[in-house]
Amino acid sequence: MKTPLLAVLLSLSAVRAGAAVAAKPAEEPKAPQLEFPTPPEPTRIRWVRTVRSIDDLRGRKRGFLSKLSDAVLGGDSSAALFDRPYGVWVDARGRVLLPDTAQGAVHVLDLSARTDEKFTGEGAGALVSPSGAASDPAGNLYVADSGDASLKCFGPDRKFRWKTEALGGEGTFGRPAAAAWSPKGEVLVLDAGRRSVVALSPEGKFLREFLRGGKDEAALGMTANLWVDKEGSIYESDPVAGRIHIFSPDGKIKFGFGENGDRPGYMARPRGVATDSDGNVYVVDAVFNRVQIFNGQGKLLLYFAAPGARDGELSLPAGLFIDAADRIYLVDAGNARLQVFQYIKVPETAYK
Repeated sequence: MKTPLLAVLLSLSAVRAGAAVAAKPAEEPKAPQLEFPTPPEPTRIRWVRTVRSIDDLRGRKRGFLSKLSDAVLGGDSSAALFDRPYGVWVDARGRVLLPDTAQGAVHVLDLSARTDEKFTGEGAGALVSPSGAASDPAGNLYVADSGDASLKCFGPDRKFRWKTEALGGEGTFGRPAAAAWSPKGEVLVLDAGRRSVVALSPEGKFLREFLRGGKDEAALGMTANLWVDKEGSIYESDPVAGRIHIFSPDGKIKFGFGENGDRPGYMARPRGVATDSDGNVYVVDAVFNRVQIFNGQGKLLLYFAAPGARDGELSLPAGLFIDAADRIYLVDAGNARLQVFQYIKVPETAYK
């Protein structure tokens, strides 16, 4: 039988042990991965920045100065800039065009000047629910507006120029979802409603419609996003087939790759597609919240990002654009923000 003193000592020991367990600090969450692939492999993709709010755009953390500025100006610089962004384009001046379908606006972000112009148009050129935007070398802005099934054009001064709804003798747009400028001097519009691509002149004249669902041998089952490379080849993502189709500038099938699946190299719901200066093909997957990189023959090279809301993580990613400096602009739609990454060229000797 235990003595009263021994029982007290054992009781105190148990209390101390329990307190020690309770006081043990929780494990810190693992930091998000911002460089890909994992070391010691050479870095090929690096996260650069995230833009969600005015504070992000201005490169400052939420602190006394931003709170003071909000109090004086009556705003909230920590509030989200975007509601439902989808497409993305970078113009000749390096400004990011980010259509927001919920706001009925195209944000024109100058990341160097740290400014945001929220463009909504007016009158006949008022934006309803823009999902895609593009620009030509002269600075004209083309907006695919799914809200009223039109393509709208604005001059470099943002003055309304024209609006196209009719497609020659082929009816009207179904649901224009994306736009791109072609080196051929044409505006290409991805019409998700008709499952086709429409080519227009810079003046809005209907030129042709191709890849029409149900008509062309190479037509897509579903259309999601559009990209035109520097040679004029057209890339389209098909979220139903889990595939990327590549066409010549005149719409003839050249190549395609991908199939539905949940392993690396397969696709669940491909959205944005773009190419870098080495001809690698980047494909956004909205189900697995990652970006896969393939070579020109469709072989998987690398994938980056992961599900989440921290830097370098994604939720329902959508539009994608890669500029001439290999900066990767990615619409993180579920998190209502833009993320920027950088593709890094590595010599073959780095792997030896």
